[in-house]
Amino acid sequence: MKKTRNTSRRFLIASSALVLLCAGGCNSYTPPPAAVTKSSFTSIPKEDHQTIALSEKYLTLQEAQNVAIRNNPTFRTKYYAVTAARSAYYAAFAPYLPSIDANFGIKGSFTRQGRYHEQNPHSRAFSVSGPGVSANWLIFDSFAREMNLLAAKHGWKRSEALELDARRILVRDVAYAYNSVLLAREKIRIAEQDMEFQESMLKENELKFEVGSVTLSDVLNFKAYYNSAESNLFTAQNNFISYKYALAVLMGLTEGKLPDDVKFPGMLSSDGEILSPLPVYLDMALANRPDLKAYREALEIAKYNYWGSISAFGPKAYFTADLGFGYNETYRTVYGDSNTVSRSDSFSHSYGLNVTWNLFSGGATFFNMRAQQAAMFQSDFELANNWISTIAEVRVAYDSYLTALKQVKLSQKNLELSRKIRDLVDEEYRAGNTELTRLNEAQRDFVSNETTLATYVIEMHNAKAKLIAVTGGY
Repeated sequence: MKKTRNTSRRFLIASSALVLLCAGGCNSYTPPPAAVTKSSFTSIPKEDHQTIALSEKYLTLQEAQNVAIRNNPTFRTKYYAVTAARSAYYAAFAPYLPSIDANFGIKGSFTRQGRYHEQNPHSRAFSVSGPGVSANWLIFDSFAREMNLLAAKHGWKRSEALELDARRILVRDVAYAYNSVLLAREKIRIAEQDMEFQESMLKENELKFEVGSVTLSDVLNFKAYYNSAESNLFTAQNNFISYKYALAVLMGLTEGKLPDDVKFPGMLSSDGEILSPLPVYLDMALANRPDLKAYREALEIAKYNYWGSISAFGPKAYFTADLGFGYNETYRTVYGDSNTVSRSDSFSHSYGLNVTWNLFSGGATFFNMRAQQAAMFQSDFELANNWISTIAEVRVAYDSYLTALKQVKLSQKNLELSRKIRDLVDEEYRAGNTELTRLNEAQRDFVSNETTLATYVIEMHNAKAKLIAVTGGY
């Protein structure tokens, strides 16, 4: 009884250790929101959706980017790609350790001679093979293991670089979408302001028309321009909603839209900043760009794969060992009587060193080496192409920011001029000293310059977001 208890205790301890080992080896996993498992959108409970709770009154760009990093499904996949690459690196250590297998087998058989046999005997046999253990240990493989290990190590680093690059792109795209929302909202304000102007002029001219001071064409003119401003308002409102949808997708919100109570701060500042000299940003990009680092790691992987293919030309040495037990029992019967019973058991063990060296395999080893060499050369040129593209992207982003900054300053001056002109023409029109077409022209120029300034302000901030991204920032 005591022996049974000890055996049970040992089994419980071994089982617990196995469970802990398996649990420790599993990846932590936070599944996507429950809403994405549903096949009917209207039946999804509110709590199953992925939404946001604002920490401030307004949704800031920084908070939108942080939410996107936490929730965006495409970006989340990069984390598990890194996890897989890290596991592949650890698995590359396995060939340095022996491979151990346990074996056990049971076999029964029945044999009966044909009817033409003189005595027509039959026999039954029962055999047990095992338990046994065999081990196989690779001692030397012409450094193929080392090449695979180093390739896996750089594969891990490449996955980490790709994750950072995905973060860089996501942060930039969120900035673009967020700024588009602000631009659409500013265009809504401009259209509403234009409608107010046209409506005030319409009411004033309707009164003047009643007393015969202006013609009907003047009244209809302002009515038409009011309708045009209202059309611009509808377009801006639709763009505002569409850009919010795009932002919600980047933020990983399962409803595909931002909550109705989400508000945005005011229009972005038109004040630019003085940039450092261009070479500073070029150096930052070459040192920090994650995608450039990923290409460098890909080149290292290709090099070790090539050197690993050369290892296939060399010999391999294995150490082998076997330990086993066997038991056999045979009953032989003639005419229904048991004549003989034989029993035997055996115990065996063996060990040895086995060396193999493939001298010819139809050229497969040679051509595989050539293929890996070509892949290495290809990776080298892909790195060179990405390096050149990075330099060009930095130059374009740098020049785009400086150009947008100049356009903002110029647009501010034009807006002030057009505002003064519109106000002067408005006074002249009210006094009857200028034509209606001149007032229409002045108001159109004023609205156009307002829109142009807002557009250039957003372009300047987009150019700054792009400059941060192309230099490896996020």
